[in-house]
Amino acid sequence: MGESPDAPVFATRWDLLLAWVLIGVDRASGVFSGSEPEPGRQAVCVWTSEAAITEALHVESWDVRQITVRDLVAMLPAGIGLQVDPRLPSGLTLPADDVAALRGLVTPFPPGAAALHAWTGPTGAVRDALVAAAAGRVRELRAFGYTVGDSPVLGCLAHDASAEDADAVGAALEAALSATTDPRALGVPTVDVVRLDDVPTALRGQLGDEHALLRERPPPALVALRAPSPAGAPCAAWDNGATPVLLTVLDP
Repeated sequence: MGESPDAPVFATRWDLLLAWVLIGVDRASGVFSGSEPEPGRQAVCVWTSEAAITEALHVESWDVRQITVRDLVAMLPAGIGLQVDPRLPSGLTLPADDVAALRGLVTPFPPGAAALHAWTGPTGAVRDALVAAAAGRVRELRAFGYTVGDSPVLGCLAHDASAEDADAVGAALEAALSATTDPRALGVPTVDVVRLDDVPTALRGQLGDEHALLRERPPPALVALRAPSPAGAPCAAWDNGATPVLLTVLDP
């Protein structure tokens, strides 16, 4: 990766995957900045500094956008490589096969043993926004940290929406999160939003009350009681939560 003191250091695959980079998007066509490091082999080009991308591109015809390598890898089609800081001493070139290997780490809970890890999670206004986005749509919303292999601590929001509602609920939670904070402000490089059923069973079994952002009790089951009172007269009964409920005595 070069010996320049200003070179970005990617000590692990996760350092690269979770790095923020700059990419050029052609204003006319919408295509990403790219190159052909070898004949017939295409690669998307990204840069680690504004100075580097400004020097490399005619920026008047490109929109410069910030993106994580993780998000970029997720949207690249098969067969496309990646160049970081091309033509610079600090440059790094990944052929398509290496990009494909990184793609396996993009999804929540990538292959490997997932382990629960301490994470403060969303608090204050961020927590309030997430609860507001989920209230009435889910009964349970959990926040926890986890690691997979040599990964850093990753954040996760898990909800119990049905499969049919999962996309809408996930989008609402992601919108609430992005509107109120950046994952890095929460002490993690990324926060995944998933269904609770998609959390690995062993990990899900370790979640406790401290991981609950929202947990609604199911409505109490009411039982009609017969009492030695005249038919039609009200009597008091209690559900298992000790909440008084007025019932009408049934005819025997």
